[in-house]
Amino acid sequence: MHKITSIMNEWKFSKLSSMEETLSRSYEVIQLPHVWNMDSPKEEGCVLYEKNLSVSKHAEAEYLLSFDAVGGIAEVFLNGEKLGVHRGSYSRFCFNITNALQDGNNLLQVYADNRRDGNINPVTGDFSYFGGIYRDVTFIETGKAYFDRTYYGTSGVLIRTEADGQIHLQAHAVNIENAVICYQIKDAQKNVAAEKTVAGNEEEIELMINEPHLWNGRKDPYCYSCNAKLMINGIVSDEVSLDFGFRSISISSETGFSLNGSHLRLNGVAKHQDYEGYACAPGKEQIEKDFSLIDELGANAIRFSHYQHPQYAYDLADHMGFVAWAEIPMLAMEDGNEKLIENAEEQLKELILQNLHHPSICFWGLQNEIGMRGESLSTYANMKKLEAAAKRLDPSRFTACAEVFSVPNHSELNFIHDAVGYNLYYGWYTGEFSDYIPIAEKFHKDNPDVPLAVTEYGADCNLQYHTSAPERQDYTEEYQAVFHESVYQYLEKIPFLWGTFVWNMFDFSSAVRDEGGIPQRNMKGLVTYDRNIKKDSYYFYRASWSKTPFVHLCGCRYMHRHEKTTSIKVYSNEPEVTLFVDGKEYQTIKGNRIFVFEGIPMQKSMLVEAVGHSQKIHDEMILKYVEEDDPLYIYPKKQSGNVANWFAENIGKGSLSIEGHYSVNDRIMDLLSNQEAAQVLEAYLPQIIYDERTKMFGGMTLLRVIDRSHAELSQEQLVELNHQLHKISK
Repeated sequence: MHKITSIMNEWKFSKLSSMEETLSRSYEVIQLPHVWNMDSPKEEGCVLYEKNLSVSKHAEAEYLLSFDAVGGIAEVFLNGEKLGVHRGSYSRFCFNITNALQDGNNLLQVYADNRRDGNINPVTGDFSYFGGIYRDVTFIETGKAYFDRTYYGTSGVLIRTEADGQIHLQAHAVNIENAVICYQIKDAQKNVAAEKTVAGNEEEIELMINEPHLWNGRKDPYCYSCNAKLMINGIVSDEVSLDFGFRSISISSETGFSLNGSHLRLNGVAKHQDYEGYACAPGKEQIEKDFSLIDELGANAIRFSHYQHPQYAYDLADHMGFVAWAEIPMLAMEDGNEKLIENAEEQLKELILQNLHHPSICFWGLQNEIGMRGESLSTYANMKKLEAAAKRLDPSRFTACAEVFSVPNHSELNFIHDAVGYNLYYGWYTGEFSDYIPIAEKFHKDNPDVPLAVTEYGADCNLQYHTSAPERQDYTEEYQAVFHESVYQYLEKIPFLWGTFVWNMFDFSSAVRDEGGIPQRNMKGLVTYDRNIKKDSYYFYRASWSKTPFVHLCGCRYMHRHEKTTSIKVYSNEPEVTLFVDGKEYQTIKGNRIFVFEGIPMQKSMLVEAVGHSQKIHDEMILKYVEEDDPLYIYPKKQSGNVANWFAENIGKGSLSIEGHYSVNDRIMDLLSNQEAAQVLEAYLPQIIYDERTKMFGGMTLLRVIDRSHAELSQEQLVELNHQLHKISK
């Protein structure tokens, strides 16, 4: 007996002021998945989901209820009996409901509370904190003997493998007297490769496949399958099937990442799970669309940020050959908060145990930018605790972290895990494109034994904004393209980096943002939030990574141009490109990835076509000459965002700081920790002080936070603010 039923239809939904509220509720009938704050991601609160379950209960059966994810804290009741509580928005959890279940009608209630809780990760983050039952809910009926899905939300069967063909199987089963477990391993062609039947109480066994076909990333993502049947007297009581693979991985501070003994530079992208129109609840069709776009791009690695993603995403990574980084939502750590660390460890156990079988996953990410709020001995001790927990659960994979740029090279945070990444935004928030090489080389010199990657880099782009003279933080499509052209060509020259991850593959929702012309949106994606438009920068990476021939004309959305002559840029992986204007050949250029055609006379309206070397691929666009700049192309807040730059350039770095006194060049966290300095900031910059994101940027200087936030502060006010801070001794 083994039956799994999806229960996604005919739920009742209502908002509550608290979990205790029981009266005066109005209901809305909804279908799952459901994200109740999809259109208002800043909104947090407690909501109630209810469903009537009609069940013919059998005495010889066991019943379980599985939730793939519920936003925030989930408290579940059946017929008034509390089944349990789950704390965390992103992982699967399961309850045995046999005792509470009645024959006939049953009332299922799920209280879901997405209000920020200082004891539950994440406590902060530059992404929206959605609420609701947003992944699948399943009703599971088994025989009396069953695989224990309540064991950290797993299937009840854990699979660990070694590259030589060893398979370590661990079953967590219940009511196993007189039961046996039948394991069968099949290759990708459905041939039986190994099988074994053992007593139900034999928790761990080993199987061996001689000369296994290895999972080899994008080249050959070969997977096997394991079917486990729990049987009593020849009758199937429960059954689980999982795909898995064999591979070896290694990492070196000098030579980087290797898969099955061969070096593999990880050309990666990072992604959040959300998708316009679906929020955090994309279905299989949407997830497949994401992977199709990443596949077309030519990337070979994905950082699944900043939390556990749907199982189907990891499944696709397995079968399409992407090396994966999976992580827990540890984005801030408060000294002395043991409950927060306990929750992180619980979410880590769920992440690892639920995903052990995925050959694509090579890295467990244990923290992202926790150094932004500073470091302490407590920080190091807690991260070592999480590191030890990860290694106990899975010593075969690498642990990793993603540091904020301000974490010093000598920080203890860089010596806890197997691999280190830095999130660097030189050329966008601060610094210059050329900073990447000296920063990486200095880290490598200071820490020669630490494997290093760049785990985030990117620039925001609103497709409405365009210019022929792109500048930092103008939010134009042209600047984003120049950013990636420039930065990646530096990064790919650094031989010891084990990988780089573009931030981000897709635009995503961020309730705390209001910049770049689209509120509540992080626009660093290479593709728009709805996945309908590939930005120009997408094609730069396609030219760098993909072997499928193509040409792409940049600037097709920059249709109205007021210069008498214009430049046209083409991205292509062809060796040469020919440009045609109104059907006439203009020029043929040989090059690598980037082809720039200069001095093209503008006309009232003109058809521009780019043709690749093979003559079979082309792209075209319409350009139009206008007398003046199109005002819709210009980001209106651009000027205010440059005040801090003006300050640094015109007042001079020498006068920014006075030794022993505070200044705009101090970290925001240090300024807020001093009562006098905090009062000065409150007087001059209340919009920053009361902004939730300020907590996230504690490791940044005030000057950089001002620049980042586009604060409406005049040059004179900024000078006076710095003068007031100079009066306060440290």
